[in-house]
Amino acid sequence: MALAPRQYLVALSAVGWIGPLIAFLQIKDRNVWYSIVISALISGVGFFATKASIPIIKRRTLRAGLSGKDINKRGSKEGEKDVPESLGLAPGVVFLVCVILFEQLHYYDASTFVHELLQGRLDFQLQGATDAWLVDYNAALATICFMLFLGFADDVLDIPWRVKLLLPCLASLPLLSAYSGGTGIVVPKPLVAMLNIPSYLELGFLYKIYMVTLVIFCANSINILAGINGLEAGQTFVISCAVLLHNCMQLAGPSGEIPEVRDGHLFSAYLMLPLAATTLGLLVFNWYPSQVFVGDTFTYFAGMTLSVAGILGHFSETLLLFFVPQILNFIYSIPQLFKWKPCPRHRLPKYDPATGLLHGTDNMNLVNLFLRVLGPQTELMLCVYILAFQVVCCAFGFILRFFLAGIYK
Repeated sequence: MALAPRQYLVALSAVGWIGPLIAFLQIKDRNVWYSIVISALISGVGFFATKASIPIIKRRTLRAGLSGKDINKRGSKEGEKDVPESLGLAPGVVFLVCVILFEQLHYYDASTFVHELLQGRLDFQLQGATDAWLVDYNAALATICFMLFLGFADDVLDIPWRVKLLLPCLASLPLLSAYSGGTGIVVPKPLVAMLNIPSYLELGFLYKIYMVTLVIFCANSINILAGINGLEAGQTFVISCAVLLHNCMQLAGPSGEIPEVRDGHLFSAYLMLPLAATTLGLLVFNWYPSQVFVGDTFTYFAGMTLSVAGILGHFSETLLLFFVPQILNFIYSIPQLFKWKPCPRHRLPKYDPATGLLHGTDNMNLVNLFLRVLGPQTELMLCVYILAFQVVCCAFGFILRFFLAGIYK
């Protein structure tokens, strides 16, 4: 029996949060535990703040003419309504406020304060965040904020595709200039034996080129796999929860006892918690039938936040495992993206107002591929199937990582 649209959203939320919650409960380090709790509480406030701010901002965007028609409902009454655009601004701004508030609490070592106070001890010393941590954290904030601004500029100015590809390069400048981590890679064990090369290669400036490439891909990949209600925000929520699960699993395991590894995964968790929470707040309005459109403001902001977490958390390879649907969509879309085949502005399915079903077209993306394989679907079920595929791919990423541990590296 088919569920109501909101029931699917509740199910998606449960699937996303249950894994990180279970892994989080296995963390033994109490300071780590409390720091994540503080970030989670701030993120919870961020969820409600996003829900509260969207109705206000959507009235403003409508008044400013930032609206569009829902093309996938063309020919129906819903397709004639003006839908507010660029509402990714709401979760983006709330996200930035959340991470800045957490930065202040972390700077004054709030986790130790709470831990020791609950233990009944008053004779303790607080250890603030290090300068290196603050530099990385503020660089991440500047990069994400820059990308949010450029995404909103794209929604307003309708920047051409060729220029869009360069936007993440500009936004990544604060991250590149402040990055002080390693610039080498651990070579997979099979390649070490096959090519007779060292197990560790120092790449230097080439590593920063890799960072830029990763940023460009992540920021644009969510923007490319889009076009139906709830898909952009839905895939962001699933990936951010998968990254958060990975972070908590590493913090709960032996890796969590290594300071460099622990700090990297904590850094990522501090970004993923507010990202998942604010994105869920956006999904309340963007889920089918959508009351708002997220715009490039959200897709660029979300992709950049995920890439920053992977880079500064030092798990970019694992991050790409969670982006398998986006990678497949990009590869499949190459003939149209590079103009080898005709590429319309909106590579969307065809809506049949008589049946309310979407039909696949010749456009080369996963949205239309799913329709050609599964047959005509409602917009809601198409989104559910694609997000289910995203969940399966993330699960496969965890399984692959588990079996290759110790063999691949």
